[in-house]
Amino acid sequence: MSLTIEEQDKAITFSKKLADEFDVERAANFSQGHKDKDWYEGFTALFNMITDIDFSMSAATWATIAGALAYVVFPVDIIPDFIPFIGWLDDVFIINWAVSTITVEISLYRKFCLNRQIYQPMLMAS
Repeated sequence: MSLTIEEQDKAITFSKKLADEFDVERAANFSQGHKDKDWYEGFTALFNMITDIDFSMSAATWATIAGALAYVVFPVDIIPDFIPFIGWLDDVFIINWAVSTITVEISLYRKFCLNRQIYQPMLMAS
């Protein structure tokens, strides 16, 4: 099921609002405290993409990532995180939505990181 143009615009607007509130340090601290969660891998992939100064992405991708991370980091959301078990359901949904929305960009980022691992030592040696 795909979103209508109006729904996409609303989602981007909402993401940009959350992105304005994104705090890198808070997200990093949050990530370290939640390594045992099912959504941790998706969260860290998004976090690494948005904080990697060598990787460039579209404004829409950046807003999607920042908005999703900001939503998850803030404890007060649709289902408050302090409610046992179900408090994380909306957060898992948001991370999975963001990851599935920007799958191509995540793949490009992973290739970018592999290339950097391969070529950066060569560039440093010359």
